Amino acid sequence: MPPSPFLAQNPDQPLWDVVVVGAGLGGAVVGSQLAKAGRSVLFVEKGHFLHDPAAMPKDGSPHPASIRTGDSPATLLQGGRWPVPISGDTSFGALTFHAPLGCGTGGSSTLYAAQLERLRPLDFAPRAQHQQAAESTLPEQWPIAYADLLPYYRAAERLFSVCGTRDPLDVAADDLPAPPPLSERDAQLFELLAGKGLHPYRAHVGCRFVPDCQNCGGHFCAKQCKQDAGWACLMPALQQHGAKLLADCEVLALEAGRREVQRVHVRQGGAEFAVRGKLVILAAGSLMSPVLLLRSRSAEWPQGLANGSGLVGRNLMLHTSDMVAIKPTGRPATAGPQKSIALNDFYLVDGVKLGTFQTMGVAVDRWQIFSYLRAKESRDPKWWRPLVRPFLRPASAAAGLYFQHAGVFATIVEDLPYADNHVVPDATTPSGMRFHYRYRQELMARNARYRQLLRARLGRGQLTFLGGVNNLNYGHACGTCRFGDDPRQSVLDRHNRAHELDNLYVVDGSFLPSSGGTNPSLTIAANALRVADAILARG
Repeated sequence: MPPSPFLAQNPDQPLWDVVVVGAGLGGAVVGSQLAKAGRSVLFVEKGHFLHDPAAMPKDGSPHPASIRTGDSPATLLQGGRWPVPISGDTSFGALTFHAPLGCGTGGSSTLYAAQLERLRPLDFAPRAQHQQAAESTLPEQWPIAYADLLPYYRAAERLFSVCGTRDPLDVAADDLPAPPPLSERDAQLFELLAGKGLHPYRAHVGCRFVPDCQNCGGHFCAKQCKQDAGWACLMPALQQHGAKLLADCEVLALEAGRREVQRVHVRQGGAEFAVRGKLVILAAGSLMSPVLLLRSRSAEWPQGLANGSGLVGRNLMLHTSDMVAIKPTGRPATAGPQKSIALNDFYLVDGVKLGTFQTMGVAVDRWQIFSYLRAKESRDPKWWRPLVRPFLRPASAAAGLYFQHAGVFATIVEDLPYADNHVVPDATTPSGMRFHYRYRQELMARNARYRQLLRARLGRGQLTFLGGVNNLNYGHACGTCRFGDDPRQSVLDRHNRAHELDNLYVVDGSFLPSSGGTNPSLTIAANALRVADAILARG
């Protein structure tokens, strides 16, 4: 088979206008905009080229990335997942587990259920306006306002084909294209929630809902129905605007002088070489981007690259999420959109920020329950594991029967930034990094309050909480290279350029100074569009 025309040949020879490290949500968005404007762009991606047109099955069979058969590194990479476990020290003990992180073109967006919601205007305000806990070390005010991001939210919603209905509690909401009708079950649940005095709306989802839509929450969508960053951004950049891709290529370090990144050192197929770009844009994810910067130590940068503030890797935020099953009356049909309902009645309660409540976007069957329980078991203290492991499969089968007609929702509770919640390089772990996270009492209290409010409003017999105490949402990591106007309190400036380097930008979820109470994906995409405009304005 001839080499793909989209893959870079002799990539260490030219000086690219832009080298983008990571072809996930932030990287694909900003890189595609710059390529569209005529810049020469090279994407460097650790994982596979999942969106390669030559790899699409021609006989209607499933794409290899949509089939998960095990947890070997090769199998995980084939499915667009991070290939090795990550390790951390937490309030729940030392953990090593497979996190819900993407690895491959499209990044974690290939796995998401494509709920693309805006943050709310109050998320951009200083802490004093919504009275967060005194224990928090939350850095104040975002360097930009909601109004600054609003046109980019709108552009990102168009780019990712977002559909849904207005949130009746959001005064800043816009009209979106209408989604398909709800399933019989979800229509019943929608009416149930509204009948309890709540304000449900159709979730804002980046999906085209083509015929025979498979609701690909949790895995790669080969039908170009779910709009991940690969379909919406990367492929247009490669096919229409001359961008190139280095796939299966691991970035080892960034080499920099006093004011500029000079080379990106990589390894591909056992060979090590360097690529050069006038601009380097880092988008390896909120766990790996700071690790790469910290690993790029030199005589010029003894604390790690761009780390004069000492904040690279710090202020890690994860969100917390409880899974909640709500059983409808009878056995209504479930065929239809799975990511369908959201509400924000509990986003801010008596001045305390909680967050959103939304459908999970996955069907409830014994295999999904088994995967969930196995993931929970791997994150529990080790002494539990021999006790619970033999019961996972029978428990999953029983729960699958009990909940087969239930709707499964999730809370998303805002996590606050604390400097001692952080990530560091660690060559002794499979992933080369380790995170440290202390689960604060104020976060526990806000989760407990959310559960109490749901029980009080819906009734204890109406819903079942499926999780446990450790409800950290590792798919929503953010905050480890926060942006701001003060170089002493942030890593990046308001345009996501490193304060101390003229040609280094970071555009993944690392930039977020606070996590808000909803999915971060749309905010990452909208901000990447904003950063692309700022780069182009520089000339």
